[in-house]
Amino acid sequence: MCGIAGYIGSFPLEPNNLNKASIALKHRGPNDEGLYNHELNNKYVSLVHRRLSIIDLDKRSNQPFKYKNTVLVFNGEIYNYMEIRKQLKELGHIFKTSGDTEVLIHALHQWGQDALKKLEGMWAFAWYNELNGTLVLSRDRFGEKPMYIWEKNNRFYFASEIKGLS
Repeated sequence: MCGIAGYIGSFPLEPNNLNKASIALKHRGPNDEGLYNHELNNKYVSLVHRRLSIIDLDKRSNQPFKYKNTVLVFNGEIYNYMEIRKQLKELGHIFKTSGDTEVLIHALHQWGQDALKKLEGMWAFAWYNELNGTLVLSRDRFGEKPMYIWEKNNRFYFASEIKGLS
């Protein structure tokens, strides 16, 4: 069970608010903490990840996870990630980790949102494109992994738990 939180809006978040969200989610992921900030055309994005290491224990799998011009924070498990990994390898993808997080970001990079049709599992994630400023949020089909959202004054917040929206 990892914890994720984030924000997109026309003003940068105070660093203290990112730290508060991370601390509020610490029980969901005591093994590592990752913070990410980006600004593009006066739009600010912040991502928080609290990691519970299960599949790939190596630090290379810590999040936010970057691949090319995209960044991912992910909570969950992709059950069929080995099959998807094989498909991606056949398309020329090279992997540095053995976990499902890297497979997910490669799949999203390869197929865009159509990658979601291939996924079996339970997940909530945020995938950000640094080039065009798009932020995609996704939750598994049954909502097993939660994603709470809150919009206020043209600012959009999300988190694995309501208290992560602090």
